[in-house]
Formats: sequence, structure tokens, C-alpha cells
Amino acid sequence: MATREKAIRPDGVGMRTQRVSSLHPPGSAERPSAAATALDRVLRQARRLHRAAQSGPLLLAMPALRRAHAAGVFPGRSLIALYRERQQLQRKHFLRTLAIEAGHPDWEHYRPALATMPPHAVDPLELPNDCHAFLNHWFSTEAEAREHARQHGGAVHRVGTQAVVVAAEAQTQTQTNALAAHDA
Repeated sequence: MATREKAIRPDGVGMRTQRVSSLHPPGSAERPSAAATALDRVLRQARRLHRAAQSGPLLLAMPALRRAHAAGVFPGRSLIALYRERQQLQRKHFLRTLAIEAGHPDWEHYRPALATMPPHAVDPLELPNDCHAFLNHWFSTEAEAREHARQHGGAVHRVGTQAVVVAAEAQTQTQTNALAAHDA
């Protein structure tokens, strides 16, 4: 895709430049392909994990560090050592974590696979934002979570090797919030 630099303010005050696509001008109805969307979702999740691990408080940093540690991205290093050295962590570590959680040996093998995946295929890597206010049931396997969801209702979301059943109330609230945001 061809890009060009464009000044944001014509009067020169506080000039900044931004990349503008010459193929898809702002406001066009063109949507990115499913592969780009799947890739974007994984990159966004890696960015969130990286930021949480590096600059977040202990409450946010530890879940991100635990995921990387459980994926085996840092063999031979303890979780406490990872926490102490968290400023040295890089985005590539979390991309590798997500690749391993998705069943690929590394990011280099996962990225080309994303090109053939529909966007919803990577959704299990993320929990809905609004589900955290509800009591959710965590399971060590996806099969256990599916059995629980079959008996009690809810939606199963895979997170690494584990799974969570998001309560039906949380799913309803998430859908309501999504519709409200879309209508706004």
C-alpha cells in the first residue's frame, strides 16, 4: 500500500505529520482483510501484555508475566526473577507467548498462519473487556470448561492452556455495551 506524509495543520503551528494511505482515504468504506484483522488482534493483545508487564502495577504485571513464564518463553528463570527484570522484556517475548498459547512453536510460524485465520479464530486469546465485573469460573482444560458451560450456561474462552466460562449475564452486558458503542 502506498503512503505519503501529510501535514495535519496547514498554518504550521504545532506541525506534526502522519502517514496517510493513498489507497484508502480517511472515511472510506474499505475494511481490512480478515488476515490483517486477525494479525491486528494478536498484535494488540501482545502490546497490552507488554505494557502491563513493564509499567503496570503488580496486580496487572503478574498475570502477563505468569502467561509468559507458563508458556516457557524464559526457561530456567523464576517468576520472581522475571518480575525484577521486567523492564528488559520486549514485545517479541509476548508475541512468542501468544504463539505458544495458540499451539505454534514460535512467532515466526504463527504470523504466516494468521493470514489464513478468520478474525474470530484469535478471539479466545482475549477475554471480553466487560466480563471482569462478574464471577467467572476458571478451568485447567477447555473440556472441563465446556462441560461446565453445558450444564450451567455461559461462554467458554480459552486463555493459554486454561479456559474460563464467562457468565451469561456478562455476555449479555458485553453485547449491550457493544451495541451502545456502535450506535453512538
